[in-house]
Amino acid sequence: MILVDTDVLVDCLRGTDAAKQWIERASSEALAIPGVAAMELVIGCRHQAHLQQIQKFLGTFSVTWPDAADSARAYELLLTHRLTSGLGIPDCLIAAMALNRKALLCTFNSKHFGVIAGLDVQQPYTRPHQPSAS
Repeated sequence: MILVDTDVLVDCLRGTDAAKQWIERASSEALAIPGVAAMELVIGCRHQAHLQQIQKFLGTFSVTWPDAADSARAYELLLTHRLTSGLGIPDCLIAAMALNRKALLCTFNSKHFGVIAGLDVQQPYTRPHQPSAS
């Protein structure tokens, strides 16, 4: 299973060629959107037309939701990493879902997800203008 993080979804919605091509290639695999990532996209909506675009886009994917075990693991991740890395609740939930499902997490957020032991994280494509790490 591949879980797709919010940043990759935003690239797709913005029409980034590399993101669209990767999604097309990856769609033959068990690709899922964490419910938390779907909710983050909705939070970014500024008007009804944008919300409808998000709903239509998400309707083409399987959206998977955290269960009780995911929530408990997310809490443990938050206790472990919040003060040292700034890991927040949404990322803890996404990471817990990936860990519990033994899924690959496709994201560019290596700052937060990189601190979690055992999490299989991959950047799915090369971004044309990636900012330098500082």
